[in-house]
Amino acid sequence: MNVWTVTSGIATLALSGVGIYFAVPASPKPTSTGYTITTPGEADQIGLCLHSVKGVGQVPKDGSLWLVVHGVGNRGYYLSRQVQPDTSGNGWTVGSLQVGNAASPEGQQYELILWRLDERVTDVVNHVFTAEGLPVFVGSPQGVTAVAHATVVRTADKRPCS
Repeated sequence: MNVWTVTSGIATLALSGVGIYFAVPASPKPTSTGYTITTPGEADQIGLCLHSVKGVGQVPKDGSLWLVVHGVGNRGYYLSRQVQPDTSGNGWTVGSLQVGNAASPEGQQYELILWRLDERVTDVVNHVFTAEGLPVFVGSPQGVTAVAHATVVRTADKRPCS
């Protein structure tokens, strides 16, 4: 092989790689839902008891908003609290809730997900919540849309909510 053959082969491979790079579409931008979790912030350190969760976005008249806690790497999605409007009228708040359990290791990541439930799912969840306790899902059921998300990290603090 001569230098010309090797050089042109390398150039062809490089150009085809660039072509593939530009042909791969970029991941789509997340769609704005009008909802945001403002407190706690992304990657905030939290103890076993999270004293409040706050956010922006209107609580819907039809259906409901629920805060869901999901341990990263775990299967269960726990409906923790139904979101209530705050005094500003354009925000929402959730009172104290437990994130994980006392055995959760320091550094465990948890997703706080805001689910918007349609009317049908709201009726079912309200019934299950009052009749059987904390509803747990393996994923989001039909009629549910994830509208906001934040990931937090557990500290060694194991004091429960009082």
